[in-house]
Amino acid sequence: MGLRGRLAGLAAVAAALVISGCAGPGSGTGAAPEGGTEDWGEPKGTIEFWDTNANPRLTAKWEELIARFEKDNPEIKVDYVGLPNSSYLQKVQNALATGEIPDVLLIGNDIASLIAQKALVPVDDAFTEGGLPDKVDKSMVETERGNSADRKLYKAPLTALSDVIWYRKDWLAEANLAEPKSYDEFFAAAEALTNPGANRFGFAFRGGPGSMPPLLAMTYGMSGVGEFFTEDGKATLDDPENVEAFKRYAGLYGTVSATADISNDYPKIVAAFDGGSAWAMHHNLGSYQDHVTALGADKVAGVQPFPDEDGVITATSPAISGLSILAGSEKKAAAWEFVEYMSTEANSEWAETVGQVPAFTEAQKGAWVEQSQPIKAVVEAAENPKTRYVRLPTFLPDWGAILKTEMEPDFQAVLQKTMPAEEFLSKYAARFEEALAEYKENAGK
Repeated sequence: MGLRGRLAGLAAVAAALVISGCAGPGSGTGAAPEGGTEDWGEPKGTIEFWDTNANPRLTAKWEELIARFEKDNPEIKVDYVGLPNSSYLQKVQNALATGEIPDVLLIGNDIASLIAQKALVPVDDAFTEGGLPDKVDKSMVETERGNSADRKLYKAPLTALSDVIWYRKDWLAEANLAEPKSYDEFFAAAEALTNPGANRFGFAFRGGPGSMPPLLAMTYGMSGVGEFFTEDGKATLDDPENVEAFKRYAGLYGTVSATADISNDYPKIVAAFDGGSAWAMHHNLGSYQDHVTALGADKVAGVQPFPDEDGVITATSPAISGLSILAGSEKKAAAWEFVEYMSTEANSEWAETVGQVPAFTEAQKGAWVEQSQPIKAVVEAAENPKTRYVRLPTFLPDWGAILKTEMEPDFQAVLQKTMPAEEFLSKYAARFEEALAEYKENAGK
């Protein structure tokens, strides 16, 4: 079966996570409540769009797509604002506090906090009226409904992105090393390829903003622990297997990575990887096009978590990136026109630009999807009966804040050896248990 027909396997992952009850205590199996459009006004005027993952390449694509949209919709003008992913949440919170909000927001796993603040408008009716339930990947929609206790849809999905281990195939060829098939081989290659005197390191470590997703993916990927919460609400973060895996991952810092990596954010790890000072890095599908542009597709590989001795693969659940409309927007009808355009007509081009799985089902049939090695790796893992996915609790309103404002600085303390690994993991296991209990108590209120 070709990749075009096999994307259903990847899509089914998200659906299975929802159906199995891992999408949050507030999720149900009934029909989602409707989000009406009666007071949305006319589809015209100027709207403001905040891109929360801006970089020069992506900004250029947004501006191109916006210009095309404006040409097709002359009564609507889109003002683009690009924000760095590492700091956009504070900008959004400041906007909500002052009332100077955008109309449309690009959002990923941080959506639950905005839903809890009632900052976003449900798009259920608009989604249905536009015929999108038959055009947009149903499992991505279900995943998004799982992020809200009321089962409403607060985001129109654009793409799905899985975590990826990236490495330079050309470095391996130069050193006459085989491509790794296990974590042991991966760590051995990283050590063998490290030469600080030549400014060549085995791993570009993300110790600064955005350090938590790779930490969680690598920790659970190595430990094989298959759930974030047990059935009785206990967090598994400090499970002994996770403690051992976490220490191994953190041990990459300063041994096969540069000591300056403690402040690395996304641009810095990409610069090290693409620029020739690091053999490997951990990110997601979103960096693929940067690697292809800098290195060429033949020199880079993007792989899923390595299997254990029994062939079991443990991966964190794919994230969904999409567009939301702010509840306080006075141009909701115009905002929806832009959201719908990006979800359908422009979806393939945008997904190809970011190197992620498109939400628009027709876009999933594109030739570029067939030719993407990292997407093939994601699909193959999804089809593997021995693959299990850890559903991260993105439904928790505090999820983003805990990761960014609490865990990140403490993780740097771990890297600087001023906080023991056990203390870090126990602290945040308790913190997540507290957040889950609070969510269960307040869900739907």
